[in-house]
Amino acid sequence: MREQIDVLIVEDNLIDQKLIANYLREYDFSFKIASDGLEAQILLESHSFFLILLNLTMPKMDGIELTKIIRQKLRLEVPIVSVTAFNINEVKDKCFAAGMNGCFSKPIQKIELLGMLTQFLPKEKLKSGDQYAYEVIDLSYLKDVSLGDEEYEIEVIEKFIETINQDLLELQQIFEEKRGEEIKMIALRTLSTIYIVGLRSKLETSLRSLENMDLSEMGSQLECIHAICNKAKAEAQHFVDSVKQK
Repeated sequence: MREQIDVLIVEDNLIDQKLIANYLREYDFSFKIASDGLEAQILLESHSFFLILLNLTMPKMDGIELTKIIRQKLRLEVPIVSVTAFNINEVKDKCFAAGMNGCFSKPIQKIELLGMLTQFLPKEKLKSGDQYAYEVIDLSYLKDVSLGDEEYEIEVIEKFIETINQDLLELQQIFEEKRGEEIKMIALRTLSTIYIVGLRSKLETSLRSLENMDLSEMGSQLECIHAICNKAKAEAQHFVDSVKQK
């Protein structure tokens, strides 16, 4: 009986391999990686997959040729989605004519990949993995720069938690001591702290607004900032704990 794997990644670019693998690993999907079409064909003869993600341009055998082999020689109906650096409008007709089910452009975005997984993987597979819903933080940027290095991700997130704790403590203390000008300095410093967890869009306006406020107006704004940051800390800690438990 052939081993059943969730996703086959057919990609010769090492960076893109790591990006896709990291996204799949985050949601606990199983996968195998082939660096070219010939290697992929060998894997397809010995394993079953729910979905194939392949690059159009690869050495030895390109994505179009591999797709034709999958459909005509191996006679597999597994969904095939292309990942390409080309303009989608220029290649989509050729992709679909070869037997593919979808295509999307590089650089690979997590939201697009998750859309493909939702569309093509069995619903029961989508219930696996860490289903914790991050309502505040967005780790897309961290995931992109870490290239799957989970030790680096933990280090960065733990540093974020430590730093934001200090920022919040100082903001509260300075507000109570009515040192308005120092609040503005800490607020600007906090903008750098929150960038790595995708909080800038949620907090930048609030933090920058402190620059033009009198001390008497700052209380409600600081409460909002504290609430969002405390929620972000909890989500960040959950992420660290979930990675460490793997």
